[in-house]
Amino acid sequence: MSARRLPPLATSALLGLALGCAGEPDTLPPYLHNRDDYFAFRDAHPGLLEPNYLPFMVYEVPARPESAWFRLAQRLGLASAGERRLVLCHWWPEDMPLSVWIEPPRGLDGFDEDPSPPAPERYVEAAQQALAAWERDLDGAVRFEPAASAGGADFEIRLLGERAPEPNAEVRVYGAAAVGDSCRVLGGDPERRLDVRYQVRDIRLYVADAHGLLLPDQVEGIALHEIGHALGMRGHSPIPADLMFEEADDSRDRNGLGLPDVNSFLSLYAIPSGTVYADPARSRGAAQHRLLPDGPPRLDMAPHVDTRLGFEVQTPEGWPREPTPYGVVAMNGVPWDYEASFQLNVYRFATIEDFVERFGSAYLVDAMLLSIRERSVAGRRAREVNLLTEFGSYEQMILIESGDGRVLVAVAECPEEHQPAYTAWFAAVLDSLEVADAGRQPRSRTYDPAGAR
Repeated sequence: MSARRLPPLATSALLGLALGCAGEPDTLPPYLHNRDDYFAFRDAHPGLLEPNYLPFMVYEVPARPESAWFRLAQRLGLASAGERRLVLCHWWPEDMPLSVWIEPPRGLDGFDEDPSPPAPERYVEAAQQALAAWERDLDGAVRFEPAASAGGADFEIRLLGERAPEPNAEVRVYGAAAVGDSCRVLGGDPERRLDVRYQVRDIRLYVADAHGLLLPDQVEGIALHEIGHALGMRGHSPIPADLMFEEADDSRDRNGLGLPDVNSFLSLYAIPSGTVYADPARSRGAAQHRLLPDGPPRLDMAPHVDTRLGFEVQTPEGWPREPTPYGVVAMNGVPWDYEASFQLNVYRFATIEDFVERFGSAYLVDAMLLSIRERSVAGRRAREVNLLTEFGSYEQMILIESGDGRVLVAVAECPEEHQPAYTAWFAAVLDSLEVADAGRQPRSRTYDPAGAR
């Protein structure tokens, strides 16, 4: 079930939408996602597209078939969960195209807040556009076709002309995909791949809330998320910018899927349905091995060049990096479980002081200030701020004036106890920074280890 968190002091349905899907109770301790399990799975399945949130797509299912009587006894508390596995479940290629029936909403003229409600067809078109976005962005890995009737459809999208229910004062349920029992175990090898049947029959989308009818493009955003669940996403992405994150606001681009969304679903559909990801009984702890750097700093030979924002930087060798709307981020690990990170963002402020006046206090929330000093980076005025967060992380923030109305903000973070191991690496990244006018490509420079501080 998908819930959307209400915004503080919301004045319209346009603000602060969020998503979250409820699962079934589990008698086992909750599984903790960790990079050890992911790295082991990646080694066994080379070619996964990154970055992705594939581990969060898994279903936790019985390792062997269970009878209907056993499932009933388990729900009644008369039987405990048996051996389990984490598996990836999805539709098979021969299931494509999936037939979809879209049920139009009824009773739209019953909302006093909207004397001229949108036609029901507008909401149907919104659901159709969401389906088309999945087909387009996954390059045909999934395909849909209209069903002749609800009874003959692989799954049905029911548009409900009702106000989204509110389980509590902070959550509204805007949509739900019935994924709880969608992955059924028929047999197979519990260590490698289970024989599973995957089927999702129903998606519900509410087109109104306490403020009145939603806009059709809002319903399209909800539909995009719920269709992702119907295609095989059991949980939620841990990254706020992703379509499948449990909370989303209206500032998110609803024109389609982001790169991690595409990578995750293309990787999912490249792996046979029922493939075992991990044994949760053996994998319920955090990552055991560390990813500490060794030896002198080594940076990627190919720099990240952003001509739009006007900078070039080399990140540590082997660290996955990802462009962002404001710059770039590189991580020693994976986005949801990393040892250290370096990010560079660009903002439109004339001076460091202007940036600090606007955002400075936010960086000090739940953090202890260690030191501040003036310095220069890439030949430009800069200010270095060192922090210790309440979570035991060391953060170094460097504010750099471009001289043409921009402030570059470099943030490096790592566990406090590993700061000595990372200090030279972070310094090397800053030494590689080139700043140019926004829109003009910086002069390319290759990092020279001999020149590292």
